[in-house]
Amino acid sequence: MRERHVSELLAEVFRRGGLKRGVRRAEAVLLWRRLVGPELAAFSAAKVLRDGVLYVNVSDSETAMHLSMERQRFITAYRERYLVTDVREIRFQVGKLDESEHVQPAHAPPAPDPGDLQRLTRALTTLDLPDDVERGVLAAGRSLLALQAARRALGWTACPCCGVLHDGALQPETLREAALREAQRHDIDVELGREFCLACARYAKEARVVALARTLQATPLAVTAGVSDEELAVARHLAGRALDAQLATLLPAAVSDQRLAGRLAAVARARLALRHGRPPATFTLEDIATLDARIAQLLAITGVGE
Repeated sequence: MRERHVSELLAEVFRRGGLKRGVRRAEAVLLWRRLVGPELAAFSAAKVLRDGVLYVNVSDSETAMHLSMERQRFITAYRERYLVTDVREIRFQVGKLDESEHVQPAHAPPAPDPGDLQRLTRALTTLDLPDDVERGVLAAGRSLLALQAARRALGWTACPCCGVLHDGALQPETLREAALREAQRHDIDVELGREFCLACARYAKEARVVALARTLQATPLAVTAGVSDEELAVARHLAGRALDAQLATLLPAAVSDQRLAGRLAAVARARLALRHGRPPATFTLEDIATLDARIAQLLAITGVGE
C-alpha cells in the first residue's frame, strides 16, 4: 500500500463509522508519528488540530525551539505525502507525551454506543492499514464515540444535514427569539440555528446554497457540480423544508379547490424524488401515501396522480 493512500483510507473508515466530520482533525494527529519517524516521535506527540493549527507536545523547551524551525517541512510533508491540507501551522509546546499520565475523571464517561463501535470496527477490518495506524484509528474512534455518547446524555441532538451532534436546541432563548415567540412569528435563521450545527447553519446562509435549494425544489435530480457534499446536504434539506411547506399550504387549498390537485401531486412527487433520488414521474399514489395518506386520498378522489 502506498503511503499517499493512508489519508484516504482514514477518511473512509471514519465515514463508514459515522464520524466523517472528525476525520480532518483526527488524521493529522494520527499521522504525526509516521510523518516524523520513531526517533522524533519518542519525544513529541501531536495532541489536537484546532482552526488549522496542530498542537504538538514535546519533552522540553529546547526541543520545542528546534522543531519549530522545521515546522514548514512538516507542513509540506503533510500536504505532499498524506494529502492533508488542513494543517496550516504547527505549534510546539512543553507538555505530557504519555496519555496514561493524565488524571482519570472521578466519574467514568458514558461508554460508546455498542452498535456504533461495532460498525467502526467492522469498517476498520476491511481496510489494509498499517498496524500502527490501525491502532491509532481505533483509539481515536473510541474516543470520538465516547464523546458522542456523553453529548447525547447531555441532550445534544444530531444535525439533520451532516449528523454531527450539537447543542443548538439547548442554548438559552435570546431576547429576539422571545419576542418572535410572543408575536407568534417564525424566523428561518433562528429555526435553523437551533436545528443545524454551526457549520451547516453557515452553509444555509450562503447564496449558492440557497440558490441550489431553489433549483432542487423545481428539479430534484438537478446536476449539482461545484458544491461540496456538506453544501449539497444543506441545500437538499432546505429544499425539502420548502416542499413540505408547500404541501402543508396546498393540501387544504386543494380540498376547497380541486383544480389545485394537479399542483399538489407535482409537489408531492418532487418531494419523494428529492428523498429517494428517483424521477418524479415514477412515483405512484401508493408512494405518495407513504409521504402523506391525506394527499393520496384526495388525489384518488379527484382522479389526479394515477
